[in-house]
Amino acid sequence: MRTPLLARFAAGLFLAMPLLAAADPRYTVTVLAGPDSRAWDINLSGQVVGANGDNAWLHDGAAYIDLGSGTAFGINDSGQVAGHSGNNGFFYSGGVMTAITGWGFTTARGLNNDGVVVGMAEFEDAENGFVRHAISWQNGVTTDLGTVYGFQSRAYGVNNQGHVVGGSDIGGAPNYPLTPFLYRDGAMSEIAQFPGPWSEATAINDHDQIVGFGNLLPNGPELYPRTAFMWDDGVLTDIGALSGGANSFAYGINNASQVVGWFGNFASERGFLFEHGSFYDLNTLIDPASGWVISEANAINDLGQIAGTACRDGSCHAVRLDLVPAVPEPATWGMLLAGCTLVGWRRRLRTRGALFR
Repeated sequence: MRTPLLARFAAGLFLAMPLLAAADPRYTVTVLAGPDSRAWDINLSGQVVGANGDNAWLHDGAAYIDLGSGTAFGINDSGQVAGHSGNNGFFYSGGVMTAITGWGFTTARGLNNDGVVVGMAEFEDAENGFVRHAISWQNGVTTDLGTVYGFQSRAYGVNNQGHVVGGSDIGGAPNYPLTPFLYRDGAMSEIAQFPGPWSEATAINDHDQIVGFGNLLPNGPELYPRTAFMWDDGVLTDIGALSGGANSFAYGINNASQVVGWFGNFASERGFLFEHGSFYDLNTLIDPASGWVISEANAINDLGQIAGTACRDGSCHAVRLDLVPAVPEPATWGMLLAGCTLVGWRRRLRTRGALFR
């Protein structure tokens, strides 16, 4: 009796599946802007903002939109954008650009889905002269968020509950060292202390999980090496870096607790993804034949898309990393094909039985 064509096809495909699955990369690389561009943030729709030279831009998923001079740092799920241009922060919504002027020099670094923008503003203090404080801004109203101990602070991220993170001066010289802060319920508090002078929180998700970087003690060629961290309800996790990386910086976290950033020694930076307790070089998750080197990752949305920078042939571009559709595991394919084969055999046997009745 001859082997049915369906069975032979199923067996061949099943044997090939492990090779097909193993060859698939996790991400594809989509270029969003020209040379010397950087991507800073991404929303749930995959829209990305950044800077191309001295120009801020928005990529709405279909087209590149030039927002004029400056840098776009944040975008929310409605497509509203925050950034800075010249000496002022800006808020872009529905094609209208609004300046955030505060007291003096301002910059906007992040925003949430309610249109709350956070950043930093300069003002004159009678005792200390010109100082810079973390601020929030909404509907034309600027709020001074204060400091933890000293007289300077700056905000980088805000979640959809209005909780803000950044770095605050802890007092003393030199260079007014910074410590990571969380602003919540009208008060700013320190979340962690590191031995080096410049440590900051850079992003926060809707579960109040916070990421950033902390300064360590001098180590080898690095005067003050940085290490990426995640803070969760009082528990501080040192994300660290792969072997040989002197520094690591975390810049984005989504609501699935996936963290992105970069690691390296300022001469050979590489983007990373941290999830489920494991640290991955993003360059191991893309097709090596593409020639791209992911040098930094600055944001990740809840769908797992990543905004960052990739370099190839001496040119660096803003990119979005998109997940490749999942391929079922070989075992899953095997069960499905076995089921199809079994169904085919049963139908054939029923047909034969009907012929001899």
